[in-house]
Amino acid sequence: MEVQPKPTPPDFNFEIATVQVNGHSTRGTPRIPQSRAQPTVLQDVDICLLLLLAAAVAFYSVCLITVAEARNLGSCNNEVLPCGPAAFTFYLHNTVYNPAVDNQDKFNSIYGLPPNISFPNPYTFGVMNTFEDPITSGPSNTSAPLGKAQGFYLLNSFNEYTLFHVFTANITEGDYKGTISIFGQVREVDPVRYLTVIEGTGAFLGARGLATNRLIDIDHVPPAKWTMSFELDLYY
Repeated sequence: MEVQPKPTPPDFNFEIATVQVNGHSTRGTPRIPQSRAQPTVLQDVDICLLLLLAAAVAFYSVCLITVAEARNLGSCNNEVLPCGPAAFTFYLHNTVYNPAVDNQDKFNSIYGLPPNISFPNPYTFGVMNTFEDPITSGPSNTSAPLGKAQGFYLLNSFNEYTLFHVFTANITEGDYKGTISIFGQVREVDPVRYLTVIEGTGAFLGARGLATNRLIDIDHVPPAKWTMSFELDLYY
């Protein structure tokens, strides 16, 4: 009977680690040489980094497209309501009633009674003015009329003249008709003041945004008169 040779075991080229324990050599577990080890963990990390890089590039590209589309759309991101103008400017003309000159026939704002206090009140804290001011498309009283601004302001500081405004611009003339509601504080010494557009109707339906306010002209001779501009940046 022919004897079959024993099969030769596969050569895994293991190295047996030798460990020193209490001064004696101990043969440890087989160890695969570094040259033969498969770098699967590093490969996985590389793949993850490549995927993250690809995702970042894709996200950046989408952002660029979105920004470009937003610039093309302007301030109108509303798919339900019609969008009005992105910018709108009007001029407000105020003439205060003064009993010293009794300008009954030419005024559009009036102060309420001063607060019932016994101490000095140099900045008229707590005094309210109610107004119905004409508004125009230009800085002159004779500029094209747009409508009226109706509301009030309240002097609300002990230390300086600050006026908290709440009013609605009723636009009845021009290309756009509707209302714009504005509120915010005006610090008299500031050359530029910022108020908030909180709502609109008509051509300004759903409007919100920023109202930049400037004092255009003021006349302190009784009755006091002034003109202010409101430049609106509107979003819908």
